[in-house]
Parts: sequence; C-alpha cells; structure tokens
Amino acid sequence: MNIKIKVAAVLVFFCVIETTAQEKELTVKQVTEQLHHRYEMIDDAIVQFEQHVKFGFSNLEQSFNGILKMKKPKHYRVESENQTIVTDGKTVWAYSKANNQVIVDNYKENSNSISPEQFMLNLPENYYASLLGYEKQTTEKVVLLKLIPKDDRSFVKSVKISIEENSWMVRKIVIMDVNETETTYTVRDIKLNTNIKEKTFTLETPEGAEVVDLR
Repeated sequence: MNIKIKVAAVLVFFCVIETTAQEKELTVKQVTEQLHHRYEMIDDAIVQFEQHVKFGFSNLEQSFNGILKMKKPKHYRVESENQTIVTDGKTVWAYSKANNQVIVDNYKENSNSISPEQFMLNLPENYYASLLGYEKQTTEKVVLLKLIPKDDRSFVKSVKISIEENSWMVRKIVIMDVNETETTYTVRDIKLNTNIKEKTFTLETPEGAEVVDLR
C-alpha cells in the first residue's frame, strides 16, 4: 500500500514573493519563475489552512481546518481533526484518530503526487500552465493561474491557484481530480523559516493505537 501525501498543496501554500510586478500584464513564465525563485528561499514553513471538499459522485461537502509543517527536503507534517500524516522523506506515518491506527510505509514520490516541492520545482515540466485573468478580492488584485497535468494518468485533473499580485502570496488552491471531487485549500496564516525541529517529522505512536507496518 502506497500512502501518498496530498498536501495541496499545500503545497504552493509557501510561495510568498516579496517583489512587485513591473508590468501591468503578467505572463505565465513570469509567474512560474517568481514562484520558483521564492520557493528556493524557503527552508521551512508552518501553514494554517482550511480545506473544503465537494465529492463529485455524492454531492456531499465537508470542511475542516488543519496545520501543515514543512521542512526541506521532503519533510512534512499535516495535522487535522481526524488524521495526522508525517514523513521525514524516508518513512511515512499516517494516524487515523477514528480507527486509532497508525499505518507505516516507505515514502514514495512520483509525478502524480501533490506536494510543495513537486508543484514548485517541477511545475514547468509536469504541468501545462495558463493565466485565467484577474479578480478583485477585498482591496487586493488576484492573479488566477490554471495548471493541467501533462501526464494523462494523473489523478489530478486540474489545479487553479489564486495569487495576490501585490504581496505575491498564494491564497487559495482548487484541485479537481478524476472523480470530479473538488478540494479547496484556503491559507489562513503562514510563517516562514522558523527553524522547525527535525523531531517534528516523526510520529510517536499514540497510546493503545494499532500499528500496521507495510515496509
């Protein structure tokens, strides 16, 4: 069993660019290069986010809040009300509160996985990108970027990213998968380069939890 870390994106949640646009109309190349450049300057990040899911087949919806902690390279910890997923880049731990169970597996990453590093470092290679235009949110002008995977076998069907033009902070990511399930990640708060400790990226088994080791 391959446990995939689906952090939308979360990924992209860390793309805070401190420069402002020099031209009124941006190009796809300008946007992706700016995101890539800023991501290279980030060592770690703590992101508070809201996730909203609309299930395509059942029309059911659910929302919850979560915290993503990330440290280069390939260290992630995603905590929500019912689940915690942690990896140190070698091992993945997935804890289900409802089942009181921890599943342990080897970390595996491929072009279809969703992680900040996959999006930011490989975006020009693995996705076709296009600009959808602009929209106004409160007092900020937002650039809308759409990504389509080049791999026809990708579980992701499309990704839409909302980026503030002035602050160059990614505010929202909307992912549509092949099951027509739409997952929206909205950034509530972000802290960069806080020197997160390595021990954050291992999971201590909760008392009484069942451990299923698939390695």
